[in-house]
Amino acid sequence: MESFELREEIDHGGSKYFLQTSFLPKEGCIQSSFFKNGVLFDTVTRPISREESSSAKEITKDAHLQSRKKFQFLLDARERVKTSKDPIHHLKVAQALFRKNLYDEAVEEGQKALKTGRADSRPYIIIGESYFRMGDFKKAFEAVEKGIEINPEYPDLHNLMGLIFMKQGKCRQAIERFQHAIGLNLYYGEPYLNLARAFLLNTVVKEDYELSRDLESTFTGNLDRAAQLNPMIRGESIQKVKRLFEEQQYEEVLELLDGFNMKTSRTGVEDIILELYLMLLRSGEDLREEDIESYLDRVRAIIDQNPTYADGYNSLGILYTAKCKILMDRASEAFTKALDINKSYRRAQKNLRLAENDRQGIFILLKALLD
Repeated sequence: MESFELREEIDHGGSKYFLQTSFLPKEGCIQSSFFKNGVLFDTVTRPISREESSSAKEITKDAHLQSRKKFQFLLDARERVKTSKDPIHHLKVAQALFRKNLYDEAVEEGQKALKTGRADSRPYIIIGESYFRMGDFKKAFEAVEKGIEINPEYPDLHNLMGLIFMKQGKCRQAIERFQHAIGLNLYYGEPYLNLARAFLLNTVVKEDYELSRDLESTFTGNLDRAAQLNPMIRGESIQKVKRLFEEQQYEEVLELLDGFNMKTSRTGVEDIILELYLMLLRSGEDLREEDIESYLDRVRAIIDQNPTYADGYNSLGILYTAKCKILMDRASEAFTKALDINKSYRRAQKNLRLAENDRQGIFILLKALLD
């Protein structure tokens, strides 16, 4: 079947975005690409099987609509919190914008979170990582430094500072930061991968001879530990890296390692919980059961791949709470309907009063879990 694509301009609040969704038969996938000012900023890919190819146009249209809906959802949520004085609103929107690679917008929302009273280090990690992705290492360093002043025990900040040092060719300082991040959390996989990269980079740029003395041990040891903590980077990719390393093709190894994604499973769950939060921001208390069931299926699939993933189970708990809220909403609707039929129905009056109390309690609990 031939390739097929849909194109659409999205105009929101004076900003124009462009969405293109393509069926790519050779690659066996449907790809949605987002552009701003002619520049690609995000890509969403969905594999498509041979059996589905016969209805590729319909599936492509559905993928396009879903991509537009989710993006519009984010834009609407941002508009809704524009004048909010609640810092957590701006923080959550900043996180969602960052995940869409809208770094300027993420910085703006992160700064709003700080201005409205957010006193912890989380806005600084978003601001710092956004500047890092934009290549402004000076501003990234300043943000991370402020975050560490507030919370020196936050391993993500030390890991990010290590990445900044590595971009500047300061391998020893980078290694110290990655080691510090691991000291704060032994089961944090990303710094192990970054340690392997930093030791190898040091050999390439020849910054510190002492760090290169036992390269095979430091490189393979940290690489193996990273693979143990994230099954997403095991298998053929690791074997190829080791083969090239043995051949001393160090620059090729670094290029391969740059493409490794240590955050795939973690951000998959975080994206789902963020979507739920944005849903509440945009629509108030209303939740759709089909959305919650879809989120539950996605989290269960992630847990199946990572059965010891604590954040996955925590997210399941949040989603089950959201499902409870939907059921309590329905219970209140049923008691209300009973009273519409018989206004003097005392048992229904009592049940509605009790259900409304619990309904509000579950909503407060859900918001607290999401915050």
